Amino acid sequence: MSTVKGRRNRDKLVVQVRRLISTLRVPQPWDLAAFLEQVAALLGKEIRLVPLPTGTAEGLPCGLVLERATDIVIAYDADSSGYHADHIVLHEIGHLLLDHAGGAEDGASRSVVEILFPSMDPDSVLRVLHRSDYDDLAERQAELFASLVMSESRTDSAGSPFRRLMFLD
Repeated sequence: MSTVKGRRNRDKLVVQVRRLISTLRVPQPWDLAAFLEQVAALLGKEIRLVPLPTGTAEGLPCGLVLERATDIVIAYDADSSGYHADHIVLHEIGHLLLDHAGGAEDGASRSVVEILFPSMDPDSVLRVLHRSDYDDLAERQAELFASLVMSESRTDSAGSPFRRLMFLD
């Protein structure tokens, strides 16, 4: 991919994230539960958070989202700090709201479901999304979503220099 075309594609992805965030209410002070209620209402499904027990996540992604017909399960590394755990959850929410593709039928995704959720029927999972490549555009877009939401939650958004820089009001 040429540098100009690559930059143009990256810029479109950034604009898409900025546009999405502008449609959301980011709680100030930050409240992950309130934010998740808003997202659940948008998606029309309950969102359940599942901390992965210590040691379980070794060699596996630090965050994972499973979408089923009736709910969404977001798993995250239980050893992460509060801020980092929220960031992991927001990264996974970013994948959902940005409608990133992910299949439950591929062998690796099915194995992750079977290892982390032995009591869950892998056939009930419609979509599995997890970090597999930091260079992937969808991963960078989800990471940007999480970073911008966290930044917005910790600033006076109207006067934030970061907001002015990133959102070009």
